[in-house]
Amino acid sequence: MKVLFMCTANSCRSQMAEAWARRLFPAGWQVASAGLITYPITDRTLAAMAAAGVPMDGQFSKPLDGFDLDEFDLVVTLSREAGQFLPALARPERHWRRPIVDPMGLQGDDGERRTAFAKARDEVHGIVRDVIAELGGA
Repeated sequence: MKVLFMCTANSCRSQMAEAWARRLFPAGWQVASAGLITYPITDRTLAAMAAAGVPMDGQFSKPLDGFDLDEFDLVVTLSREAGQFLPALARPERHWRRPIVDPMGLQGDDGERRTAFAKARDEVHGIVRDVIAELGGA
């Protein structure tokens, strides 16, 4: 099984999904993440995942155009924009739209921002678990 998680900038949500999938996917499953554009993984993303005990070592932001989408068994878009601008797939049923709020856009104090990143992390965790359950890996 080969799964691609995608969001707008590949700096937060899809990176979280890649890290969760590396930890939770069954042996032999592959994961990648990409963005419509790229922006470095944010410190808040790294901190939120570290707080859950999930390392992101070796991960970096990657553009969507570096991938052949038809090589993936499933493409999961985690932002409205990614779902809207995803190129057409040969088999459209392989696209799951699971948009969640981008914690990068939250304006607030440090505590509110940490909470937003933790909420996104937990929502992404649920989506990764749903992928595993739906595709028969659990």
